[in-house]
Amino acid sequence: MNFSRYIAGAGAALAITLMSGGAQALEDWNTVLTKARQEGIVVVHGAPGKRYADALVGAFNKAHPDIRVQFSGASGRVDVPKLLRERKAGIYSWDVWISGPSTSVGRLKPLGAFQSLRDYLTKETMDDKHWTGGFDAGWMDNEKKFYYAFDGTTQNPIQVNHDFIKKGQITSIKDLLKPEFAGKIVWDDPRFNGSGNGSSQTIYENLGEDFLRALYKQKIVFTTNRRQLAEWVVRGRYPIGIGVGENDLAVFQKQGLGKNIEPLPDSFYKIQQQSTGFGAVGVIDKAPHPNAAAVYVNWLLSKDGQTAWSNVPRNSRRVDVKPGDPSLAPRPGIKYFNGQEEARFPTRLRLMSIAKETITAEMPKKKARSSKKNKAE
Repeated sequence: MNFSRYIAGAGAALAITLMSGGAQALEDWNTVLTKARQEGIVVVHGAPGKRYADALVGAFNKAHPDIRVQFSGASGRVDVPKLLRERKAGIYSWDVWISGPSTSVGRLKPLGAFQSLRDYLTKETMDDKHWTGGFDAGWMDNEKKFYYAFDGTTQNPIQVNHDFIKKGQITSIKDLLKPEFAGKIVWDDPRFNGSGNGSSQTIYENLGEDFLRALYKQKIVFTTNRRQLAEWVVRGRYPIGIGVGENDLAVFQKQGLGKNIEPLPDSFYKIQQQSTGFGAVGVIDKAPHPNAAAVYVNWLLSKDGQTAWSNVPRNSRRVDVKPGDPSLAPRPGIKYFNGQEEARFPTRLRLMSIAKETITAEMPKKKARSSKKNKAE
C-alpha cells in the first residue's frame, strides 16, 4: 500500500467531515482545537527568509505549542513544481499555502489546488470591522473564496536620488520623458513578473499605454538584480529607479547611504497601488490536517497573527494592527488598487507583452545602418 496516498485520502475524508457544514462547522471551536491538537502538525508553504519564518512559524508555535508547523520557506519556483508532482502521484501533503497571488491564483487555482478558504474561517475572522475596506476587499480570486490577501503594503513605484537630481527638476511623471533624464533611469525589468511590472501597472493606470511605451524608450537600463538596482540608485549611476525594492534600499540607508532618495509625491498620481507581496493565503485541496489548517489560518488572520506579520516588516490590512513600515502604509485621501487581483491578470500580462515588444524594438541599429548604406548605393 502507498502509505502517503493512504494518509492523503484519510486527510481528505476528515476535511469533508469537518467542513461539510461550511463556516458554521467552525462555530464549535473547541472541537476544532481538540482535533487540531490530535493532528499535531500543519504543513505550510511560506515566503523565504528568517523574518518570514519568525512570523509564520515562531509566533504560531508560541500561541499553539501543541501544533507543530512543518514549514517550507522555499521560493515558489521550488515548491510549486514539487506540489504539482505530488498531486500527479496522488499525494496530498500540504495544508496551507502563503505566497503572492500571481502564481497561486494564476497557475495553481485553475488546477483545482485550493479549496474554499471561507469554509475554514470563523465569523469573527471575517468581520468587516477588522479589515480596511471590509473583509471581502482582500479576495484575490474572481470567485472570492479561494485566495486571500492580508497584506496591505503600498508601493512607491518611482524613487529619485536628490543628491544627483535637485528637487523641483521633476514636477510630474511626464517630466521623465525630458532629454535630460535619458540614460539616468534604471528599471526592475518589466518584461517579467515583479516590482517592475507592478510599477508599469501604476504608470499605465495613471498615464496610459502611449506614455508607457515612450518611457521604455528613454534610454532605460533594465535589470533583474534588485540589489544592484538599489545600489545604482544609491550611488547615483542611475539616480532614478523604477520598481526599487524598499527592503533593498533600506540595507544601504541603514549604512547612512542614499538618505536623500525619495519617492515621487502622491500628488503626481491619480491612483496608487497596494502590493500584496508574499502576504496572501489559501488552503490546499485535500489538506491532510484540516483542523490544524483551520487553527492556523484563523490565527494568521487574527490580530496576533497579523502583528507577527507586521514585524517582517510589512503592513497588514487589519485596522487594529500598527503598520510594520509606516512609510508604506495607505495614506488618507489616496485611491488605491491591487494589481495582483485575478481580474487584473490580463492587464499585467499585456503590459509584460508591451514591455517585451517595445524594449526589444528599441535597438534596431543594424537596420538603420543598412538603410543608410542602401541610400549611398
